[in-house]
Amino acid sequence: MSRAPGTPMSSVLDRTLIFDEFETLDAAVPYIQRSAGIAEINVVELSVGAGGAFEGKTKHGEKVQMLIAVDKTVPGQPSLAFENI
Repeated sequence: MSRAPGTPMSSVLDRTLIFDEFETLDAAVPYIQRSAGIAEINVVELSVGAGGAFEGKTKHGEKVQMLIAVDKTVPGQPSLAFENI
């Protein structure tokens, strides 16, 4: 694969996304709920907290317990967890 003319070398391996994942998933939630018949969907943003441990927060900043192994989650490759409520 070659890079497009004018693309700086520094951006070739850059993993920054050109869109906000949280915003995109949040906009898709109503459609996913209707089409899959899901009562509740929580989108959780992962970050590295104090001591290097992963922590999850909702878009409102509420901390949530992790339901999946987060060591395999990377930008652009979200992980999913399903739980009966």
